[in-house]
Amino acid sequence: QGYRGGIGDKGEMGYTGEMGREGEAGDRGTHGVVGEEGECTETCGADTQDTPTCHCDTHVMVMHSQTKDIPQCPQHWTSLWVGYSFMLIYENGVTMLQDPGKAGSCMETFLPSPFLTCGRDENCGTNFRTEKSVWMAAEPSEKPLGPLKDPSEVEAHVSRCNVCMGSSVVQTVHSFTDDIPLCPRGFEPLWTGYSYLMSVLDDLSLVAPDHTGKAGQGIPTNSPGSCSPKLQTPSFLECLSRGYCSYHTPYSDYWLRSNTSPLSPGHTDMGDLYNIDKPAADRGQSVSRCAVCMKKSSRNGNK
Repeated sequence: QGYRGGIGDKGEMGYTGEMGREGEAGDRGTHGVVGEEGECTETCGADTQDTPTCHCDTHVMVMHSQTKDIPQCPQHWTSLWVGYSFMLIYENGVTMLQDPGKAGSCMETFLPSPFLTCGRDENCGTNFRTEKSVWMAAEPSEKPLGPLKDPSEVEAHVSRCNVCMGSSVVQTVHSFTDDIPLCPRGFEPLWTGYSYLMSVLDDLSLVAPDHTGKAGQGIPTNSPGSCSPKLQTPSFLECLSRGYCSYHTPYSDYWLRSNTSPLSPGHTDMGDLYNIDKPAADRGQSVSRCAVCMKKSSRNGNK
């Protein structure tokens, strides 16, 4: 046997081989760790921006301050927009009340005449004689005010509001007594107040001589709008389509009665509910109390 020869030169690259057979599927992997529960990020104000996605049930309600200050949304609720407390419109014998618990009652912009009337002839315009808008006032009106026309002056007399979005169900309860009711099991109070039913224009002939009777609509008693935080005349600020606004006295308020004796006679002297010289506790004894309640959840910091 001879000696091993030296290492030869490197050969040329060979041809690419054929693809091999597909392998069998591997075993299923284990489940990953469950991530932490996310939170809806907050957007506030009327800026044009996308509302963040929230993989949960969402609910919308409105809060009215009955002052010129913007109310704050409850903790863990998002402000969608803020605005002015819009109550109803009246035109030629027709009224449309906004539920104070719904977003339509919070107008982002204050407009003395926020609507047009369009006829079958396709012409649209305003009727200076009969068109009116009614707004919740920012303070009790103990003395009649003269007509207000300057927008900045009028806005100072209009209640502010906040449209709030949250992941909890909201329910309103009424006691029919002067005691604040307890929230249902599993709910907690957002605010308490007085059971408010509706506002009514007492005499249509004052705004339309060819009309008689009254005009108004009720508020659903399960709506947060039926629980007014303050016992005061809502002091409706009435605005005419020509731009003038003033406090108008021919409006009546309807409240749920505090009836501690269900068999008592129908009519009793309820006293002066709006006399601000009396403590609220004394004035409110004849009006049912209420509470707006939010369902407890882990998202609200409750288990």
